This record gives sequence, C-alpha cells and structure tokens, in this order.
Amino acid sequence: MKKLNALAQKGQINENASIRDSHSTIINADINKVWDILVDMEDWPNWMSDVKKVTLDGEQAEGSTFKWVQGRSHGTSQIQAFKKPHTLSWTSKARMVKRIYVWSLESDEGQTIATVSASFQGTMVVLAQTHQKVYDELLNWLESLKNKSEE
Repeated sequence: MKKLNALAQKGQINENASIRDSHSTIINADINKVWDILVDMEDWPNWMSDVKKVTLDGEQAEGSTFKWVQGRSHGTSQIQAFKKPHTLSWTSKARMVKRIYVWSLESDEGQTIATVSASFQGTMVVLAQTHQKVYDELLNWLESLKNKSEE
C-alpha cells in the first residue's frame, strides 16, 4: 500500500492498475460549498445512494481513517490528501482489492469543475469489480455531488 498511498498523496491514481477511470462535471455552485459537501463524509449516505454508512475515526485530515459501507462492500480507508478546497484522496483495501480515489475541484467563474478518478488492483479485482461498475460508480458520485451542491 505504500506505493498507492504515495500516489494518492500526490493526487494521482495508479495508471498501471487493472481498472482505472476518471470523469468530470461542471457544478453550478461555489467551490467552497462543493468542498464542504464532499468532505462531510458522515453525510454521504444522505446524498449518495450507494453509500450506506460512514464512520470517521478522528478529524478530517491526512492520515485519518474512515470506515464505510458502499453497496455490498465494507472497508476502511485512509485519507491521503486533504487540501482544501482542491484535492481529497484516499486509499483502501477490501476483499483483496486495493483502491485509490482522487477528487479534484477547480473553480471557474462561480462554478466548480469536479473530477473523480479511481484505480482498482489486486488478486480479486476481476471478481469484485468490472470496468463498467467503476464507470457507473464514478458517474453516480459526480451526479449525486452535483445534485446536492446545486440544491
């Protein structure tokens, strides 16, 4: 995980992972509002349909961990980058699959360009994930964040 943690700390995914994807959207909201919604992890279940529960261990900061349930997957993740209001990334390992998620926010004339990228690797990645599932998951995250931020 050291290599993956180092990548995530730089706001990067593993470009050599078995499954990787990235998507962006424009959100009609100020970057600080979008950031505040994104980093309120324990509130994710209220606006992100796939997330059932999140428990943050301590405060939101680099090195902190959180436990979460997404779909049928349970895991513990560690925040690797927490750079307000631009970058949030974390790594996790669950069911022999190692993951990196990277969120990047960019302000553009009162709007926010949100990008989410992810990489998945490991011996069970073929059984646990497919490219289509990751593609759909990332689009769902973006659409849900957009909808919540534009309320």
